[in-house]
Amino acid sequence: MKKSRTYQQRGMNDIVLDILAEGPGEFYERDAIKSTYLQEFKYMAQYNETNFDFLKRLARRYGQWFYFDGMRMQFGQTKTSKIKLINGSSLHGFKIQTNMASHKISLGGYDYNGAANIRNSSARTSSGSKDSFSAVVGHNQGTVTQNDLNNGAYTTNAQSSEEIEEMVKLQTAGSDANSVYYSGTSYFPLGLGQVFSIVNQTVEHELIVTEVSHISQVHGNYSCNFKAIPADVAAPHFTDVNVFAKAETQPAKVKDNNDPEGLGRVKVQFNWAGGNNSSEWLRMIQPHSGSGKGFYFIPEIGEEVLVGFEGSNAQNPYVLGTHYNGIESSGYSSGGNDQKVIHTRSGTKMVFNDAEGSILIEDPSGNTYQMDGKGNINVNAPNRISFNCTDMDINVSNNLSTSVGVNKTETVGVDAIETIGGIKTEVVTGNKNSTIAGNFIERVEGNLESHTVKELIFNGDKDVVISSVEEFTKHSQKQIIHNSSEPSNFY
Repeated sequence: MKKSRTYQQRGMNDIVLDILAEGPGEFYERDAIKSTYLQEFKYMAQYNETNFDFLKRLARRYGQWFYFDGMRMQFGQTKTSKIKLINGSSLHGFKIQTNMASHKISLGGYDYNGAANIRNSSARTSSGSKDSFSAVVGHNQGTVTQNDLNNGAYTTNAQSSEEIEEMVKLQTAGSDANSVYYSGTSYFPLGLGQVFSIVNQTVEHELIVTEVSHISQVHGNYSCNFKAIPADVAAPHFTDVNVFAKAETQPAKVKDNNDPEGLGRVKVQFNWAGGNNSSEWLRMIQPHSGSGKGFYFIPEIGEEVLVGFEGSNAQNPYVLGTHYNGIESSGYSSGGNDQKVIHTRSGTKMVFNDAEGSILIEDPSGNTYQMDGKGNINVNAPNRISFNCTDMDINVSNNLSTSVGVNKTETVGVDAIETIGGIKTEVVTGNKNSTIAGNFIERVEGNLESHTVKELIFNGDKDVVISSVEEFTKHSQKQIIHNSSEPSNFY
């Protein structure tokens, strides 16, 4: 049965043992699971694969021996034995075949954590078999292939320079394992993955069985036809570092959005049946991004997103965007598709209305800023509006009305100039007080009239001077009284 699940912060042995534990107990032994790949996986996905196919993919990708020895599953390492076949005695039909295919590999990838291109290449393995025939094939790689390693293949299986270096090392070792094949008919039983030796005249070869077919004849006569490779190869012959599980674009739900690195990533929960189906931190497609700039919108926990996979690789998911669904809709749908809206979790929103040509900015406290599409702007704040700037210019081509419900305070640090082209009318229903630290000068080109219903009082700590170029006239319906503690002159 095919399954989909994820493993996080787990080692190869742990994953393999978990998988095998789902089968019959006699099918494996813990001591037979000895992976040579000792690094811990931050994230590993089994996607639409049977357990066997998943383990087979792990073995191919990470250069691990994986076989059934006739009794139990073996993973990671091979089994040694004391069997020694003598050509012409216990061994017949002995053949040696060589494969002169190129071992060259050149890979490129991308490390988004370092925002760097990663590359690695090699013409042949640095840890090849010491078998006499394999050594000859490896030594002559330069004669069967061009040395140019600049143009390589792109891989999504590596996310760091260490990973791509490990891939190149494994693949060249796997190619080396395919250099020489030994075959023949043995009269001793051999099993898959079994290490044995062949003596051919004065040369001894230590080999590992890769294929075997058993033949049992009447009267108990037994033989087996085998195919083998040198036992000291650094990786199995089936190694393929480019293998991966293909995944399709699919919906998921946000499980965490508090990215510890601040890269705008999210963790999602896939809609896979049962088991662990959560992801690692996934990057998100944004309309614009860059250092200290960009478009920063991260979906909320529980919201539906669409997940894609780089190169269709199930190991490399990323978030394409978000989805509405039958339970969660925007509430802004209109027949004419008139509204374009940004609405956040708290209720802060911007509404662009194409039918009106208007823009509304609003927050949960009741602050609003509206451009109504007819040339008017309305700003409302339940509490305070503050403007702070170096210089400010306000230009009103027609009327300016200011209404203050309680008090108005105006403070000018240096000079204040007021120019009025027509009439200025000032109405004060209470008292008016003016305090001037310096001089008070009024210049009126027309008449200056002052009317008071009650007293008009002029007080001066020193002289009070009233002068006129022409006549100075005083009128009173009653007496005009002058009081002075000293003699006075009127001219």
